[in-house]
Amino acid sequence: MDASEIISHFEVKQRWMACHVKQAQYPTAESLAGFERYHAEETLLTPATRPSAPAHAPLTLYWVDNHPLMLQYAKLQAAQWPDDARPDMLAYFAQLALHDGVEIAEATVSLCIGTQHGETCAAAMRVDTQENGQPISGIYDLIAPSDDARTQLLRAMMEATDDNRQWVIAG
Repeated sequence: MDASEIISHFEVKQRWMACHVKQAQYPTAESLAGFERYHAEETLLTPATRPSAPAHAPLTLYWVDNHPLMLQYAKLQAAQWPDDARPDMLAYFAQLALHDGVEIAEATVSLCIGTQHGETCAAAMRVDTQENGQPISGIYDLIAPSDDARTQLLRAMMEATDDNRQWVIAG
């Protein structure tokens, strides 16, 4: 995969992240500030492969498909930011929605959260695009409390794909 395909994939993801506040009818000042901070700190991607199975699978995983799970995703993502940024980041992440009519046609986005002992402690975003006919999937905003949890979450995010898919991961 060449660098231009990675950059194109990344740009589609950035547009998807922006559309929730930039195309919203009534974005709040906090959500706009959260987006600007998020956008300024995004990192480019590097090629990745599916990791081998973890020694221990500590998480219970849930695909985000309803509002309560979306709020758990938003709260965990916002908690990763410095204290002074958290209110803006929470306002921003809480405006993300998987099915609200502001989707980016070139991207399919999936979110996953993980719990351990009843507490939400892991999350990741998967963005699927096509670049020059090549399927590319990226994993973003990965949060995990341990190496085994990270591996378990990555493997779950990378399941059910064809063999010729190119994978990239942020950070």
